[in-house]
Amino acid sequence: MKAKWIILCIAVILIGFFITLTVKQLSTPHELNTNELELKIKDIYNAEVQTLVKEKDHFVASFNKDGSIFEVNVNAVTGQFSDLKLIYKNENKQSEEQVNSETSKENQAAANKPAENATKPLLSKEQAVDIALKEVPGEVDSVEFVKNAEGGIYFVEIDQEDDVTVQVHAITGEIIVIKYDD
Repeated sequence: MKAKWIILCIAVILIGFFITLTVKQLSTPHELNTNELELKIKDIYNAEVQTLVKEKDHFVASFNKDGSIFEVNVNAVTGQFSDLKLIYKNENKQSEEQVNSETSKENQAAANKPAENATKPLLSKEQAVDIALKEVPGEVDSVEFVKNAEGGIYFVEIDQEDDVTVQVHAITGEIIVIKYDD
């Protein structure tokens, strides 16, 4: 009788161990591979990937869009994009055919030239406040800039009867959301 209990306990422990391993394996997120990431960049940015480097927990990808070179970090597990940077800005806005006809030597030189103000938003804090106040009049409480893959967002908090937060796109100047807090 004692032997049956020991065998039963060992069986329960083993079954529990295998269930734990299975659940852990199923809940472990799938890491992106380079092919999936290239497709994702082509989908989102409609651009050709130039380089793709795997670092600790993320990829660093550079891509060519309309002759300009961009770099973006991508989380290897979640696929979330962050830190989009303009590396080289094509001032001429040449067509893709003209860019492809240039020699590779010229392309390499252009890719190595750093862009000025690549990580700064195009709108100043004051411009974002002006845009927000045109839509929602009141007294500005605070302004916060949050950088994201699309360039960034200004959060302009305005005092009215209720507190209002106006989100202004840092590049286009579009109002993304107006949130009224009770």
